[in-house]
Amino acid sequence: MRITDWFLVMPTLVLAIVLATVMSRSMWTVVLAIGVTSWPTTARLVRAQTIAVESRPYIERATALGGGHRHVMTRHVLPNVMPLVLAQTTLGISTAILTEATLAFLGLGDPTVVSWGGMLQDAREAGAVSSGHWWYLAPPGIAIALVALAFTLCGRAVESVLNPKLGVGR
Repeated sequence: MRITDWFLVMPTLVLAIVLATVMSRSMWTVVLAIGVTSWPTTARLVRAQTIAVESRPYIERATALGGGHRHVMTRHVLPNVMPLVLAQTTLGISTAILTEATLAFLGLGDPTVVSWGGMLQDAREAGAVSSGHWWYLAPPGIAIALVALAFTLCGRAVESVLNPKLGVGR
């Protein structure tokens, strides 16, 4: 967890920019940069949830009744942690989309791949901002915002369906 703490302290965008700058400009570099910067939050969340679930009385009872480590993990801990992991994954996708768009906007993405961030950078280079040509900026910007919002809302919906404690009283 000390390595996770170190990655959590590092600014994610700065670390992604450094990785994308040092390595060759390709899609795999962007994927690696996003992967290296996004895992610590999920790891910390899963660890905290697992510790919370393992401290519950029914886990102690299952162990006392002869349940092995594998049984306790697969039958009790994992079903209680998976909804959180699924919700965190869907929320992490929107963060990854924003990070990829940012890297492409900064010119650190794969130049052969069309990206919304690259479209925004092309519009900026063409002078769309200073000349007031908003129609060059609006479609990729709105697309980034809508897709990120869609994944965030899907994550919240999945979390509310899988976690009955979060549901509204019926």
